[in-house]
Amino acid sequence: MQKNNELLRLEDCIKVSIDRLTIVADYKESSLDKDMREWLKLPFVEIMNDGLQVVDDSHCYVDDFGHQHGYVAPEQVAYINSPKFMKDVIRIDFNPNHGMLSDGGRWLLDLIAKLRNKHFSRCDIAFDIFNQPVVEKYQVWRFGVSKKVIFGQDGAMETTYYGSPNSERQIRQYNKKVEQEARHGRLVNLESWWRVELQLRGSKAKEYPSTVQQMLEDFYLPDYKSLDNPGQQAMVLSMMVDQTIYASASRATKHRWRELLKDCKHTNDISVAMANVFVANFCRLENELQTIMNKFKIVAEEEKSG
Repeated sequence: MQKNNELLRLEDCIKVSIDRLTIVADYKESSLDKDMREWLKLPFVEIMNDGLQVVDDSHCYVDDFGHQHGYVAPEQVAYINSPKFMKDVIRIDFNPNHGMLSDGGRWLLDLIAKLRNKHFSRCDIAFDIFNQPVVEKYQVWRFGVSKKVIFGQDGAMETTYYGSPNSERQIRQYNKKVEQEARHGRLVNLESWWRVELQLRGSKAKEYPSTVQQMLEDFYLPDYKSLDNPGQQAMVLSMMVDQTIYASASRATKHRWRELLKDCKHTNDISVAMANVFVANFCRLENELQTIMNKFKIVAEEEKSG
């Protein structure tokens, strides 16, 4: 019973939402090039990589409480580009629950409403985890998946990317509290705020309920002290600190280390609670997604191909 109560308390510390969607629609290449040049004249549109981004600059120098602070980059409302290897197509990546009331957000909604033959090709599910700093130590344990870590000025991990950004699924784990305080001012009553984002593309976006569950199964904290052999404990601990050690090992050694990790007990209370919260909120997320699709006449990829 105590275990269930612990999970209930954890669930109260976790919120889940649809964080980003990617819409793909018909757009003549010649018209898009011309229109993008016109859009750049708008104060909230700027060049980014091979496309444009729509931004909200209301918090670049002042937080929510009116306090001045050093320059912080504007918040991205959306990213717009023409996908490589796709002709006469526009792609818009945006968060339907964020920035839509800004000048750029209202302009974006008007643009989406005018697009023809729209469908979504990416869906991001975000878990916000409050006052559970142990989640910083959790990692995705799926061998063969790339990992990139970004550290803050204090040397602490701020963001970790698991998987390629162009793959069908990627996980991002980052310190949301640090990001938000830089822009919006001090957050009270929050010991920590971590966000775990599951990015799903292509077929994975269509199968996101089962895919989310599968991805969470690999997100845990190995209990290296559960192993009896000190050498084995040291090996698991070294992989927790630096997973590149695994990449340099021989095939036989990699197999032995994978078996060792399987034998090691796992702490996964956070990921189990995340899965529980996802299941409890599944109908709401489905309704949100369907509402967005109906509002802008967006179809899923299988409907378009069918």
